[in-house]
Amino acid sequence: MKEKSILIPAYDFKPLLGGIANYGHELAVQFSKCARVHVVCRKLPGVEEFDRNLPYTVTRIRTPYSGLGSYPLFARAMRQIIQRDPPDVIFCLMWFPDAAACRLAMKPVAIPYFVAAHGTEVFDDYSSLERGVKTVLLKRLRGRVLRGASRVFPVSRYTRRAVLAEAPAHPERVVTVNNGVNAGIFQKTPVPAAVESKYRSPGEKILLTVTRLYPYKGVDRMLESLPAISRAVTGMKYLVVGEGPDLPRLQELTTRLGLDSTVRFLGRLELSEIVQLYNLADLFVMLSREEPPDVEGFGLVFLEAAACGLPSVGGRSGGIPDAIDDGRTGWLVDPRNPEEIAATIIELFKSPDKLERASQLCLATAPEKSWERAAEKILSEMFDGQI
Repeated sequence: MKEKSILIPAYDFKPLLGGIANYGHELAVQFSKCARVHVVCRKLPGVEEFDRNLPYTVTRIRTPYSGLGSYPLFARAMRQIIQRDPPDVIFCLMWFPDAAACRLAMKPVAIPYFVAAHGTEVFDDYSSLERGVKTVLLKRLRGRVLRGASRVFPVSRYTRRAVLAEAPAHPERVVTVNNGVNAGIFQKTPVPAAVESKYRSPGEKILLTVTRLYPYKGVDRMLESLPAISRAVTGMKYLVVGEGPDLPRLQELTTRLGLDSTVRFLGRLELSEIVQLYNLADLFVMLSREEPPDVEGFGLVFLEAAACGLPSVGGRSGGIPDAIDDGRTGWLVDPRNPEEIAATIIELFKSPDKLERASQLCLATAPEKSWERAAEKILSEMFDGQI
């Protein structure tokens, strides 16, 4: 039987950081185990090193740093590939510019296309004049792209509801496939003594957050919860990994709450260092809240932490309930309520057996949440179980 081929247009792709770029790469790797995969993405600094020895083909194109500006250039590049070597299917990481450009590139050829949906990109965004104008201009196109797809793959039940609001006619075509985690990277490992001494003094408990620093990510509510937690649990430390525009406000809040000796903002770290911190910490915390269009479409960091045996406390918002098995691998709380956040974390540290059971369950269920499983489900949908 002829080997199947998959074309993947990807405006966001490695070596860019971020969930969508990682999502595309991980699935391209898995798809390549049973199909020919060709990724079309932007030419970025550092791509030569990343593109070396990949199991799939990559075509890099020069585009402006804007989805609108990239749209016709992606369409032109894909049209050339489709004419030269038509794929069996097209898998798009986002509806725009990826899927919109693929529709333009296919005319007059008809190739089944499939679209992933993550969260923010399927919501209307009127948070600024520029974004509002873009929303108005593209809203009708978004509906056409989603309705025309053979399948849409939202990463959570929350995102699925948003997609169905745009494309209500064919709910059977909207199939939720949760994100996965790379067990080759995120796993339980011993913490080097140098790392232990760098971040933890004897007897200290470590809370950890790994996120981009934006207001909706909820680091502010964690800081507001910390005084009560520190009074109830001695030796508490809170480590925050990540960069973002909210950092100055969070640093000012830390000082105002008298938490300078409790909180450390670590900035951007290498992936290997983040894995070490997942293995060092006692509890992972990310309290994302819904501030449309900002919302946590899934929360891949919860799976990454769990694969290292680290249970989580997460905000009961967006797609986070798909990433945490509430009461088993983690706990969901009202992300706007510092009192509930503090009470939950205090109770966990006073019941170490709960944390230990959750840690063991995180490790036991990690294989069920792999990129291999996600890819198998998507491939089955794209090829009707014939691959």
